[in-house]
Amino acid sequence: MTDTNSPIVLSVVVPVLDEAANIPRTLRSLVAQDAVDEVIVVDNGSVDGTIEVVRDFQADHPRVRLLHEPNRGIAPARNAGFDEARGEFVARTDADTLVDRDWAATIRDFFADHPDTGALTGLYRYHDSPIGFFLEFGQWILIRAGKLGGQVGNMYGPNMAIRQDAWLQVRAETQTRSDVIEDLDLALCLCKSGIRIDQLIHMRARTSARRRRDTPNSRWQFHLRGLRTLRDHGLPVQPIHRVLISAAWLTHTVQWPIYRFWDFDRQRFGLRPARVAPA
Repeated sequence: MTDTNSPIVLSVVVPVLDEAANIPRTLRSLVAQDAVDEVIVVDNGSVDGTIEVVRDFQADHPRVRLLHEPNRGIAPARNAGFDEARGEFVARTDADTLVDRDWAATIRDFFADHPDTGALTGLYRYHDSPIGFFLEFGQWILIRAGKLGGQVGNMYGPNMAIRQDAWLQVRAETQTRSDVIEDLDLALCLCKSGIRIDQLIHMRARTSARRRRDTPNSRWQFHLRGLRTLRDHGLPVQPIHRVLISAAWLTHTVQWPIYRFWDFDRQRFGLRPARVAPA
């Protein structure tokens, strides 16, 4: 267990909104790692008992702190957590994400060995998908081909970390609007400030595939937000960008019928499609 009198090196921020069923597993995966000095759960207005679940967890795990951010959205919740973090390095994950056992140590060691790197991002897999092996196989091919890892210009929000001084440098430039993609926005702010982002293929986390249940229209709107984020930073939308989001949307649309019949709680297929929340 981390010595409470020791300097805080790594803080982990977890934005939450109605995640009572998921947050205990995520917190357990974090406090099990000695390299995690503090965990900041930022509640964004939960009404399902998430707050009570986190408070119960805090009773046995003093490294966990609970904040409240009334302004809805991942970006405001993230910012509140990052601003409150006391660590030299600040990582972020989601309430439905389980980080690997060496996740925190990987972050700390890389930052310590690479002082020129200001932010990190890792890879993700699914922990509740019936077809998640397709994603893992695709990543394996890209790793073998040398297409993953090294310096990048984007970050995956639920599996990322940033130096505290880099965050302070770009904090005022980040946007909290709902029509931009917050992790892309942060990455672009870092790049414009000349701060290096590295992708680590061994910095891994397993997230939920439940977003694959979003309707194709909702998913297309999400991708359009990515193009809008680029334009907001004064970057031109290139044909390759449109090709990439079209390919991503097509992949999602092909998988969507499968996930409509997948019961995430029972980990099995059902006879009726699950109810889809409105976009």
